[in-house]
Amino acid sequence: MNDKSLQLKVGLFVLLGIAVIGLITLFIGQYRLTKGHGYTINADFSNVSGLNVGGSVRIAGVEVGEVEDITLEGKKARVTMSIFPGIAVYRDAEVELKAFGALGDKYIMIFPGTPSTGLLSDGDTITTTVAESDINDVIKNLSDISASIKDIIGDPETKEDLKMIVSNMKDATSNISDITAKLNRGEGTLGKLMNDDTLYYDVKDSSKTMKDVADKINKGEGTLGKLVQDDSLYNESQNSMREIRKAAEGIEEQTPISVMATIFGLFF
Repeated sequence: MNDKSLQLKVGLFVLLGIAVIGLITLFIGQYRLTKGHGYTINADFSNVSGLNVGGSVRIAGVEVGEVEDITLEGKKARVTMSIFPGIAVYRDAEVELKAFGALGDKYIMIFPGTPSTGLLSDGDTITTTVAESDINDVIKNLSDISASIKDIIGDPETKEDLKMIVSNMKDATSNISDITAKLNRGEGTLGKLMNDDTLYYDVKDSSKTMKDVADKINKGEGTLGKLVQDDSLYNESQNSMREIRKAAEGIEEQTPISVMATIFGLFF
């Protein structure tokens, strides 16, 4: 009796545990169902490769729902999304199929639009989708570009042109090396200017000489210095100009005979 009683207790305990797990599962499922089914909206894509039912739906990177169903409508794939309650999506919204990383799972990114256009209702469809660059298309385009380049390079005329360009570049590089070597050896006019210090010292001496001359002029030494520093020449010039001006005024007042006599008197 004791063994049977113990087995009965263990059985009841196991059944009770299963019942509790079932209730927890139903509670969690009901919570998820309530949270995930505020309302549904649709979006049509030309290609939803990599997107699965249950995939994430996001706005600004924040999860706002999940992919509920994917069906074929004509030549496009219609994605039905369940949006959490309280999340506003407007009639001018846009959607884009994106991926977590280069090779990650796909998800739906919603650009919710502007409030002035009005809210989407349950079952409405977003008509504007943003095209996504599929990695396979990128690889195909790169392959096509590589093939085109290969065809261009493979052309005999192009090969000859490339050989000529490479040859000209080699010649130019060789010429530059020769010129540089000659300059370093001091050959030619430019080489001598670069390597001979004579010009530098000549310029330096000339600058010193000009500085000495300027100093002497400033000190009033020499004829030019005296002319620059002495005001007597300036004063004499001013006096002479005044005398000439007076003479001119006197000439204007005299008769022609008097003028001739005055000029004659100046010379004799």
